Amino acid sequence: MKVAATDIQNLIRENEDLRRKLEEATDLVHAIQNEHVDGFVVARRGGERVLMLESPDRPYRILVERMQQGAVATARDGTVLYTNRKFAEMLRRHVGDVLGKSVFGFLATPSQDAYAEVSGPGGGQGEFGLLRSDGEVVPVHVAVNAVEDTDQVSYLIVTDMTEHHARRRAEQLAERLEQDLDERKRVEEALRQSEARLADASRRKDQFLAVLSHEIRGPLAPIQNALHVLQRDPNGPLAEEARNIVERQATHMVRITDDLFDLSRIASGTILLRKERVDLAELVRRAVGDYRSTLEAAGLHVGTEWPEAPLWMNGDPTRLSQVMTNILQNAAKFTEAGGTVRVALTADPSEKTAWIRIRDNGQGMDGEHLARVFEAFRPGTRAYDRSGGGLGIGMALAKGLVELHAGRILAASDGTGEGTEFSIELPLEPEPAARANAARSSPEPARSYRILVIEDNIDAAESMEMLLHLMGHEVETAYDGPGGVDMARRCRPEIVICDIGLPGPMDGHGVAQILRREFPRGSAFMIALTGYGQHEDQRRSYEAGFDFHVTKPADPKELEKLLASLASQCDLRVGEVGRGTEAHRFPTDVDLHVPLLQPPLQLLGVRALERKESPDRRERHRAVARDHLRIHVERVETLGQERDLVRVALP
Repeated sequence: MKVAATDIQNLIRENEDLRRKLEEATDLVHAIQNEHVDGFVVARRGGERVLMLESPDRPYRILVERMQQGAVATARDGTVLYTNRKFAEMLRRHVGDVLGKSVFGFLATPSQDAYAEVSGPGGGQGEFGLLRSDGEVVPVHVAVNAVEDTDQVSYLIVTDMTEHHARRRAEQLAERLEQDLDERKRVEEALRQSEARLADASRRKDQFLAVLSHEIRGPLAPIQNALHVLQRDPNGPLAEEARNIVERQATHMVRITDDLFDLSRIASGTILLRKERVDLAELVRRAVGDYRSTLEAAGLHVGTEWPEAPLWMNGDPTRLSQVMTNILQNAAKFTEAGGTVRVALTADPSEKTAWIRIRDNGQGMDGEHLARVFEAFRPGTRAYDRSGGGLGIGMALAKGLVELHAGRILAASDGTGEGTEFSIELPLEPEPAARANAARSSPEPARSYRILVIEDNIDAAESMEMLLHLMGHEVETAYDGPGGVDMARRCRPEIVICDIGLPGPMDGHGVAQILRREFPRGSAFMIALTGYGQHEDQRRSYEAGFDFHVTKPADPKELEKLLASLASQCDLRVGEVGRGTEAHRFPTDVDLHVPLLQPPLQLLGVRALERKESPDRRERHRAVARDHLRIHVERVETLGQERDLVRVALP
């Protein structure tokens, strides 16, 4: 059969057409299988129609592609099977550069081992370092969800933590800045308060110095006038009154310095109370009785109320009377003539405490002054120029002394012009059982001593020499340290009274150290007479070799008592590990509540003393301290006389 050439050409064209359509169909099927075809456009008589192809997981694919976290599917060995564009952007790579690669290659070296731990069966999560194409490490949080299927695929959700870390650092920085700001405000506030306190302290110091100057100049004027009277007519009718003026004003000046020392000792915890059983009712009666004339001389009426029965407590009667006197002085100074001062003593129902209430109807105080009434050096809480003056330490001293007795003191006032009430609460003790009076030997009578006075102030040395001569003693005088040592070697004194602040190369401590080597304890007494009265000054005196430390100006009566008591002195030997042995003295046949025992026991921390009698009188004194020191007494012979040797046993 013969076929025309045109027919052959037509068949070839049809064949090519069919092959092209087959390829297009194949490509279409492949595109449909790979989800590259979203729909078809179908031509119809009524127009074209669009038919969309949708798979069940297509919405999820769109969601994964558009999410802000990286989404990755990896095989068990870490090969990336799928990644969305976000993960590729984190790496700054194309998606094609990520597919088929190991996910470990996109992790910083320190993170690879940590990722291996969470990518195993069961999955996990953690923070890792993602290595970008430029070499920078990006902090990311990876949550791994291992799906147990036939393909053993792990699915990763990767969150870029850069902004989170930056925000956290910003928050931490803001928190630190806020803390620094608060701290700066606190420091600035503390600085302002400190500056205010310093300014207040400076004002109080200036005020105190002004008042102190006034208080010291006040007694000096009548003393000077009285001395002029004595110089003009020493035996005239005014001489006795002039001498009384000098004595009163000198006593006033001594009281000022004693108050200052007492306040300092209370603040440093070195004041020693000489406690004993005290009838508080009798003590209040005596204190009011002693001060009644002063109150009445100021034109004040005095009202009292106290129980007839005794109220017993353990206290220092001198210090408690001092508290009462300070408050009564305040009432006298700040209550106008015609006013009233009432003193009442009551016991609470349980009789475990007693209250002393002292009320006046004087000037009173406002709230600010009332809050500061017990602060030292605040005389400005009331007028400066009132008669009687004052250093502004009386109430601070009273508060400290009351608290040392385990009590408390309160102040109350309804305001300026409404008067003031001070209330003192003190602990009571059961009434003591009746006991027979213990036999006591009387102190030995005073005797004449050879006394050496070493004092660089000529007036002070000569006046002390005159005073000691009047007491019946033999006196030699030296005016410096070397001269005092030479004089002691010549006259062999039984008592040396030496100033501490001597001029030149040898002060009083140096004198004591030299003389103590030549005059061992027991052969001569050494008394430091000095203006330095702090606890540290006393300690240095005893270490140098002095037996007693007396603060200037020495009360002639107290000095006479001290010299009279030396006839019955004994050695107090103190043994303590690490300290060695020291010796001090005190009278044995008088109550241990005497000033002579304060300094040596005060150095050991003793805060109170009690007397204890025993039938054989071998252990009749007990010192009460934190560690309960024990004192034992033995008879020995020293200074040519039989005396008591007292040993202090430390636990």
